[in-house]
Amino acid sequence: MHRFFYSSYNRLKQRRTLFFIFVIGVLIAQIFVATRIHFNEDVSRFIPKNSENKILQKVLAATNFNDNIIVLISKEAAVETAELTEFAEVFLDSLNIDSSNYIESIQGYVEDENALAILDFSYQHAPLFLNETDYKLISEKLSKDSLREITKSNYKSIISPSGIISRDLILKDPLKISLLALQNLNPLGFKDDFVLKNGFLVTKDEKNLLLFITPKADESSKVSVEKLTENLRNVQTELNKGSNKNISIEYYGGPIIADGNATQIKTDIGLTVGIALTLLMLLFIVFYRNIGIPIILLIPTIFGGLLGICVLYVIRDQVSAISLGIGSILLGVTLDYALHILTHIRNGSSIQNLYLDISKPILMSSLTTALAFLCLLFVDSQALQDLGIFASVSVVGASIFALIFIPQAYRPNLEISKASITPKNTFLDKIADYRFHNNKFMLLILVILMVVSVFTYNKVGFNHDLSSLNYMNTELKQTENRLDAITNVSDKSLYLSAYGNNFEDVLQTNDTVYEILLNLEKSNTIKSFNSLSTYLKSEKFQNEKINRWKDFWNLEIIDSTRLNLIEAGKEYGFKEDAFQQFYEYLNSVIRPVNRTDFVELGSFQLENFYATTNDFSTATTVVKVDESQIENLKSAFAKLENTLVIDRQEINENLLGNLKNDFNHLILYCSLAVIILIFLFYRNVKLTLVTVLPILITWLVTIGIMGLLDLEFNIFNIIISSFIFGLGVDYSIFITNGMLNNVDNSTMALRTNKTSILLSVLSTIMGIGVMIFAKHPALHSIALISIIGILTAMIIAFTIQPLLFNLMIRTRNGKN
Repeated sequence: MHRFFYSSYNRLKQRRTLFFIFVIGVLIAQIFVATRIHFNEDVSRFIPKNSENKILQKVLAATNFNDNIIVLISKEAAVETAELTEFAEVFLDSLNIDSSNYIESIQGYVEDENALAILDFSYQHAPLFLNETDYKLISEKLSKDSLREITKSNYKSIISPSGIISRDLILKDPLKISLLALQNLNPLGFKDDFVLKNGFLVTKDEKNLLLFITPKADESSKVSVEKLTENLRNVQTELNKGSNKNISIEYYGGPIIADGNATQIKTDIGLTVGIALTLLMLLFIVFYRNIGIPIILLIPTIFGGLLGICVLYVIRDQVSAISLGIGSILLGVTLDYALHILTHIRNGSSIQNLYLDISKPILMSSLTTALAFLCLLFVDSQALQDLGIFASVSVVGASIFALIFIPQAYRPNLEISKASITPKNTFLDKIADYRFHNNKFMLLILVILMVVSVFTYNKVGFNHDLSSLNYMNTELKQTENRLDAITNVSDKSLYLSAYGNNFEDVLQTNDTVYEILLNLEKSNTIKSFNSLSTYLKSEKFQNEKINRWKDFWNLEIIDSTRLNLIEAGKEYGFKEDAFQQFYEYLNSVIRPVNRTDFVELGSFQLENFYATTNDFSTATTVVKVDESQIENLKSAFAKLENTLVIDRQEINENLLGNLKNDFNHLILYCSLAVIILIFLFYRNVKLTLVTVLPILITWLVTIGIMGLLDLEFNIFNIIISSFIFGLGVDYSIFITNGMLNNVDNSTMALRTNKTSILLSVLSTIMGIGVMIFAKHPALHSIALISIIGILTAMIIAFTIQPLLFNLMIRTRNGKN
């Protein structure tokens, strides 16, 4: 193995210029291929595919879960409502100037021309939106005395200053049937807690005005949302600095929380990574005494990552972007290989001795790590399989490339005999020289930790709640509290999805869902709901509504109503044919409405409620429910076919639970794979035990300390734990090989390996551990677990492993 790399080194040394040109050409080709790959950001690709969740995945893929941005405009008591609505108009004007390209719709506001169009729509299609309570009210209006009072009221309205506006509506609809329909149609989607003032939705006390912005959902939706939130912040700053200090504007919603998280992550990473990179650069440059060392270290890692992407490009049509993001974090283990090679060269190893000492452990480390990642292929999840392929190819590619590239790039002409080695005496070298396994106090602490870990190991839980990993500043929390008092924004939201292959069938199912939800709302099982059936019902149901209208307005009732209106009208000077439009309306043909009618109307954003393709459709209802009533809601729909109660948080928790279970199984598979591969390399049971036992002890103590400190795993730090597992494997392999080569005092293999491990620990803590100072909870948890795991892996490799080696491998005279 080492002979192949040494002979390759000698051949390439004669053609170094061509070699570097070839490397540059390969990197450019890899970058070209990587830019052509198609990414998929669908989180559902993490869900293992089986018959149980096939329908769920299909519904999730089709359902529109647009997160709205809630705009809260508030005023002090002394401010008039007119000023509040004027402020809102200025806000909308500012938004239309800069952000119209990023907004799908704005709800909570009805323009004057739209209001008239909606009223006309409710008049033309009133029978479709009336309920039995409305028919009871209409029936009460049809008596002679009631019609006389109605005619009197209509007469007063016509002769009033606003009579020009109300006259036409009264003449064609004297019973105000269209207003009853409009009330049920509810174009703004809110109930009795809100009123309409100057076209805006305000609370009953008129202190708060609400708007709901739906960002555009397209291929560039992420960019659109980012740009929209940026523009909203700018508008907020300008308006809050304005002349009216008694009116304020605030934002809330998923995109705003995500923007706050992204901003905080950028701030944290900008600060911590800036510090980390500066320290790492200084550490590497001072330790290796070469200003180009950071580039030499990173090129193998870049090569390995690009190679992994290229392999995925060949075998996949689309690649999970999330998997590559996770894999990129795990690629930090490849930096370890470059550190080992550079440290051996720095400590004076000849190139021949370098390959003799280092090629086997590096290949062992990379292959064991790659094999562990390949275990992900046994999980029936596209995204996790992508992660396994990407990480395994990257790790092996980076290790082999590092063995070939680094000796050529870093002091390539070094040919030092073994006798000419001059030991270095830096601070790290002195620590590497220290015999940790002879320190009884340290050993006692480790023994105590191992014993305690046996009892605290099972205390470590898994945090399924992604919301607890979000960062919310004080301002956003205060906005949430204010909105919660107005709209119960923090109440649990569930989604009821009716699905099927035919849109009409889906609408029929959704009508049934609507009726059940009405009953659940009356019984206080749910707090509120917003359904497509409020606006668009199935054609079957609409025909039933039309028949109900026809049955009610039979010829006898129409004639009686006409005669009573004529008689009552004479008293106030109305002509006999004054309400002729109304009589014709009662005899007109009513047709069902469809999606196109609402699209043309423009004021109803029904696309938020349904999604349809050639062969699959969904209709989704948003339900607000108390946590204690969730099971009752689910049981109400348990037997209704072609419906799903979707709890997005529960799906995320199940998804994370599946990932946790997968990782638990994979740790077992990985451990077995690592043990088998290490045994195949060493072909010695004792050497295998000496190498594997510290890895298992590290895992036990790391999780034991987490249990002792009451720390939890989450989706972020559980992935970092895999990274720590990989580094722990590397440390153990290099300590074993160092001790095997440390036959006499003239051999520095163990010290050199320990020095490179120390460099790896320092670089990891500087790179990831420095995020312990981050405010974002996810970054903080990653840093905390990485510090605990890396330090534990190093200390056990430096203490327990030499003891195991001396106990199981060395003879009494100190020989191997």
